[in-house]
Amino acid sequence: PPNVFAIADNAYSRMIKDQRSQSIVISGESGAGKTEATKLILQYLGATANRFTKVQRLLLESNHLLEALGNAKTLRNDNSSRFGKYWEIHFDGEGLIRGGCVTQYLLEKSRLYCPNAGERNYHIFYMLFC
Repeated sequence: PPNVFAIADNAYSRMIKDQRSQSIVISGESGAGKTEATKLILQYLGATANRFTKVQRLLLESNHLLEALGNAKTLRNDNSSRFGKYWEIHFDGEGLIRGGCVTQYLLEKSRLYCPNAGERNYHIFYMLFC
């Protein structure tokens, strides 16, 4: 399989060298590690610039809230993302993270009122009421 750090390094290096936007698409089956790969890429991008910015910390920390709101226990995975995320990271001329946003889409709404047998609703409900 491709090395997540090599992919992040290549995209970052090309962005700096060519002064052009880069994209990394992370896809895979349930439980393949897409969420963890995203976290590693964000951490790597901050480490590459030799310092973590407040914005980068906020982006990384927002992932915990997104997981609580959009992840659920399924038959295949105890912490399965039930939605897609589009991360947009903004860099300054020195290669430091200066902004970003996360857009979620395709939230599995049927899980709110009717989870499948053997599965659970979104984690946030158990966090609030337990």
